[in-house]
Amino acid sequence: MPQLFVRPTSQRQMISMRAIFRDRHGEEHIEIQSTGSSLATSIRGVTCSGSDFDSLTPASRTELFDLAHGDICGCSLRIFMPARLLSPNGVRQVEILADVVLGLPTAKGNLDREDIQVSLQQPEFSIRSRGDSGWFEDELLFLSSQLPTGFSLQICITCGLSDYSPYGHGAFGCLACFRDVADDYRSVNSKADIFALWDRLTVYVQETHYCSQYEPRPKGRGYRG
Repeated sequence: MPQLFVRPTSQRQMISMRAIFRDRHGEEHIEIQSTGSSLATSIRGVTCSGSDFDSLTPASRTELFDLAHGDICGCSLRIFMPARLLSPNGVRQVEILADVVLGLPTAKGNLDREDIQVSLQQPEFSIRSRGDSGWFEDELLFLSSQLPTGFSLQICITCGLSDYSPYGHGAFGCLACFRDVADDYRSVNSKADIFALWDRLTVYVQETHYCSQYEPRPKGRGYRG
């Protein structure tokens, strides 16, 4: 994905996500550390890092995993993602369950499948996304649309100050935050508008991240609407 400009990331609190990694070699319970824009973990004693779940790269050469362009593939990840849920009784700290399946490389080098499905269970409801898009964007927005009245997810994908590049983006972690130029971003409603503002973005963030400048996203705002 082309990235026109990346402003240096200010120091942020590390978030830990419990996860279960499975492939043809077996299963391992792991912890994925997230800065809000990058991921790091250790699997089978090997440090792996990347910006997305499909770009986790082992720090050293190894035959412990199937790889595509140096990134781990041929596996599944069940990830318990901390998130902020606004309920009729106040804010709850919850976990969105994300199931990610990464296939094996084809002759052209692309993965033969990349499946993503997210779900959320609370005492009042149990909801899940369709699992047919291959994008955290679509799966999380569908999940959000299924929430009962009085509930809303306060995460970057539902924030009124975030957007994607018209050039395209990865499955996770390529969401641009414009909180430092909030007033200008609120007037964006076209591709030309977002390009004019792109070199002033604050930082790239993960869709489930949250910061104190979060604001609900009104319908139609920004390039992505």
